[in-house]
Amino acid sequence: MTGINSVSSGSSVNAVNNDSRTLQVNQDQFIELFIAQLNNQDPLAPMDTNQMLTQLSQISSVESLNSIDDRIGGLTSSLQQSQSLGAAGLVGKEVWVDSNSLSVEEKGQYSGRTELQVNASDVLIRVYTADGSLVQSKSLGQQSAGIIPFTLDDLAPGQYTVTATGVNGNEAYSGKLSMKSTVTGINMTSSGSELRLEGMGSVPLSSISTIGK
Repeated sequence: MTGINSVSSGSSVNAVNNDSRTLQVNQDQFIELFIAQLNNQDPLAPMDTNQMLTQLSQISSVESLNSIDDRIGGLTSSLQQSQSLGAAGLVGKEVWVDSNSLSVEEKGQYSGRTELQVNASDVLIRVYTADGSLVQSKSLGQQSAGIIPFTLDDLAPGQYTVTATGVNGNEAYSGKLSMKSTVTGINMTSSGSELRLEGMGSVPLSSISTIGK
């Protein structure tokens, strides 16, 4: 017998090191296997000391990784709970969502704003359906660089893409877009908290750029 492999029928400590979550081998189980190996080794060909030390260091590494993983899991859970509690305080508040995607659940008026880095002789707001059809276009006229508000009217329920283009002579510039809505509730998901927005579906908490007007 030359190693743990012959005692554990092919399940090596290396496999434990590669997938400790699956095998769930703890320190006691390893010691039992290790003692069984020592008791059953060939006296004429004893196990190499370096190999024993390597196996002992491997199980120590696995135990350390398991401990770290447990701590990280607990920390992640605590952070998600804190995030959810904080998000609950946004219910009923107006927020601005950084996105050029608009999910319309109810027909109505939606407020947006775009930010341009340069002055423009005209600013064009266009709304496209999911298949790329243009359904609404607005000209905001001459605008200075900065934040420019606009509204979208009479959009039927559906998914839309909104674009803002600043035109200056023969040059065209894309503007950063935000849409405004009111938080109506919170969704708890495995990846974090989502905000339910009035008439706009749900968005990740991370997509909120501004709270309030």
